[in-house]
Amino acid sequence: MSLCINPVCPQPHHPNHQNRFCQSCGSSLELLGRYRVLSLLSDKTGFSKLYAATAENTPKILKVLNQELSNDPQAVELFSQEASILSTLNNPVIPKFEEYFQYETRNGLILHCMIMETMEQPNLDVWLEQQNTFLSPGDAVDWLKQFLPNNVPPTPPLKKKKVPLGRLFAALLVSLGILGLIALFIYSPQFTTLTASRQSPQRKGTVDYFPYQEGMDSQGKIAQFNIAVLSVKYKWVTGSNFQVQDDGEIISLDVLNLKLQQDNIQEIMEAPSEIIAVGVASCGGKIGVKERLALERSRQIQRLATRLFENTPSVKGYRLLNLGQFQGGDCDQNQDLTAYQRSVMIIGVKEVPPGLILDEALRDRLANKPFADFKLENYSLGSIKDFKTLVSK
Repeated sequence: MSLCINPVCPQPHHPNHQNRFCQSCGSSLELLGRYRVLSLLSDKTGFSKLYAATAENTPKILKVLNQELSNDPQAVELFSQEASILSTLNNPVIPKFEEYFQYETRNGLILHCMIMETMEQPNLDVWLEQQNTFLSPGDAVDWLKQFLPNNVPPTPPLKKKKVPLGRLFAALLVSLGILGLIALFIYSPQFTTLTASRQSPQRKGTVDYFPYQEGMDSQGKIAQFNIAVLSVKYKWVTGSNFQVQDDGEIISLDVLNLKLQQDNIQEIMEAPSEIIAVGVASCGGKIGVKERLALERSRQIQRLATRLFENTPSVKGYRLLNLGQFQGGDCDQNQDLTAYQRSVMIIGVKEVPPGLILDEALRDRLANKPFADFKLENYSLGSIKDFKTLVSK
């Protein structure tokens, strides 16, 4: 059984587990090419839905922001912050955060999603034996009441089954959307860094846009930087520096150029004085080879940007930023652990004061006012020592 998560799909249930696309609405049944949704677990919070999912027969938990909130910046920001908090937690009764991403349905709806791991915990009987103590029904109910809102209806009786205790508590906490509150009560020095919230994207056509934010150099001088992911659909073809693909459709950057002109990327970028082309390469393979590939990709993006902004009076120059190879966890070169690790990206710069050390200010912006789930530390050339832009001539 596969479940389509398109909120307007007329027939979301699919008994054929092999279909890649929904037979009713045409949306992909394989999220990011690897996650399949099996069933709905909860939709009672009014904020998000919780699903049971699987990736290569490994159980997962999928949480999806309600579609009607996808264009609400505050709701998206809250959902993104929950993902940020989850990514820092390491508690045995809370699902381990895996990744945050956006899913687009066939009819163009954008759904904000996060994937979490499930946990194998002993069932209640085994747990009680291990603790060598007795948990009375009253004690259990009193403990759970502190997490429950008053308007949660009772669940109809189900057939008897031993439920793993940790999974029960974790699913309850996640479905109620109160992990952010719990995080405040779990000591971790990392929480001091969460006050700088991550930017959520503004969808403009096929572009994910992150508005200008300040970046400061070591002299205290400040410039403004924005980011545009030039296509949320098309990502770099593995090993290529001139082709991008979406679900098997491969196009050149020249074709992408035409699509971006239709999206009016020149207005989206809000009058930058410089454009920085960002080169990245996926994980896997030799790091030196991947860093050279990332550099060549940044050059190709810079050529694309030159054509896009040749009639934009504010743009006076171009730079390259080679971030190198993505180095996150257990991924392969065709797998995305973050939303944009294989994306075509540019950065706009404006309000640059005389004497500004641009590389320092740009790195400050990316490190301390990050966008989506992007992290400089995930890239081989993202360190202070290696981070530098090259002025294009």
